[in-house]
Amino acid sequence: MNKIKNMKSSFSSANQTFISDAMIYIRSCLEGLQVNKKLIQKTELISEEIIADMASHAPEGAELKVNVKKFFGETTVNITMKGDEFSPYSDDDSIDEDSGEWAIRSVLLRSYGESFKYNNKNNTNHVRIVVGQSEQHMNNAALYALLFGVVFGLIVKFLFPLPVSNVLCSYILQPIKTVFMNGIKIIIAPVVFFSIVSCFSSFGSLSEVGKIGTKVIGVYLLTTVIAVFVAMGIFHLIQPGEFGFALNTALSGSNVNVDTSIDTSIMSTLINIVPTNFLSPFLESDTLQLIFLAVMCGISIGMVGQYSAMLKELFEALNTLFLTVTTLITHFIPIVAFVSTALLIINLSFDSLMSIITAAITHFTGIISMMCVYGLLVMIIGRLNPFTFFRNDKEGMVTSLSLSSSSASVPTNIRVCTDKMGVSPKVANFSIPLGATINMDGVCVYLTVFGLFLAKAYGITVTPSMMLSLAVTIVLLSLGAPGVPGCAFICLGVVTASLGIPIEALSLIIAINPVLDMFDTMSNTTGDMAAAVIVARSEGLIDLQKYNSKGTK
Repeated sequence: MNKIKNMKSSFSSANQTFISDAMIYIRSCLEGLQVNKKLIQKTELISEEIIADMASHAPEGAELKVNVKKFFGETTVNITMKGDEFSPYSDDDSIDEDSGEWAIRSVLLRSYGESFKYNNKNNTNHVRIVVGQSEQHMNNAALYALLFGVVFGLIVKFLFPLPVSNVLCSYILQPIKTVFMNGIKIIIAPVVFFSIVSCFSSFGSLSEVGKIGTKVIGVYLLTTVIAVFVAMGIFHLIQPGEFGFALNTALSGSNVNVDTSIDTSIMSTLINIVPTNFLSPFLESDTLQLIFLAVMCGISIGMVGQYSAMLKELFEALNTLFLTVTTLITHFIPIVAFVSTALLIINLSFDSLMSIITAAITHFTGIISMMCVYGLLVMIIGRLNPFTFFRNDKEGMVTSLSLSSSSASVPTNIRVCTDKMGVSPKVANFSIPLGATINMDGVCVYLTVFGLFLAKAYGITVTPSMMLSLAVTIVLLSLGAPGVPGCAFICLGVVTASLGIPIEALSLIIAINPVLDMFDTMSNTTGDMAAAVIVARSEGLIDLQKYNSKGTK
């Protein structure tokens, strides 16, 4: 079991080697906690820069305090030092803002999302870096749980007497799944609202990046919209699942009621985007209204003068709070994956199980199609060989697939982008971290395919206006998706609410979600790489000799 481990040390800035001493201490603590080597390198990279910033703003002889802590599977590095307040995202004393380097550093730090937090209280600078144990650990646990769930479900289905099987499902497995789904219901609205507010409130600094930043964001928006419509086209081509197969099953609860009487006309959809009061979107789980409020609040934060900084800090704090709650809940995904898989095997017919497998195949087809889209964009807009692009990106794709985290893959993808693609660091250091934050093409495919699939499973006919609402919802969710493990699954809860699908529908796919998430991440990061190459080519900031080289540097 996870034990609480708390290691503290302090270093005097009067000692000229205090920064290197602190870095050695941080590394030794993380190695002692058996943290993944890549995560240690990532933490060292950010810690060294932050400690240097703290030292430059600290009084002479100030003490640097380092606290490395592990609790409930989460490893954090807390660094504290007295000194004047500064912005780690754009520090005037150390970075020339006119060069654009400040924007690159800002985006790089923001790509860490909730893994990096800075504040100054009582003239003391505090930094918290969440190291974690990598999303790969949780995904592996969920995959093992899936396999055990299949075996356990088969044993119960074919070897246990029916009365025993019913008692097991009704009084053990089903309650566990219900408790988890209730937890998901609690966090969906606040997580999405505060994530999107925090995302849009930070867009003001990006406007100063200039032409390169505008092009990068433009390419990301283009691929996001393409991903949604590609997924819709593939879903309607394959048509996975039988209409209404999930209704009245023991898995979903008997006699599931789906409200199909809601006015779904395009005019009604557009008018109802604006809520009549601030609380109703939260209470009624109205997705588009919730996103509308979040976008408006996020944009408005930068327009209220002296209160902007205070409000931004408040919303970021609330965002951190609910993402931390989300992280705690998602720690139970392996258990729920086992339970849901067993319930699927026990309660659903072979045809229903095949419907779910067909939906997964539809999802993978969508991911493959997006890979083809990236190749076409590189060839048509970038005027480069797409096969060379994929050959050069092989390491980045494998890393993203194995880590299942866009943020954790940033260091590798930046190196691949510069060393193998030949993209200038000026573009790569901006495009790749920003993409890890706002470019979620794989997640868009996932949300579209399974949003439509679950609607079909629960007998809901998706009208053109609902399709439009779905597209807008997914595009905006992709921009403000929370940067925590299982974020796509949380966002799918928002999509199901927008289509009138009961939240219990998520239990149909939670068992296969870890596998889907791996390929979603690979698509996300490949899209980041394609955008970097296209923009660098348009700006003449790509080394074509390095791009076309067959070496394995």
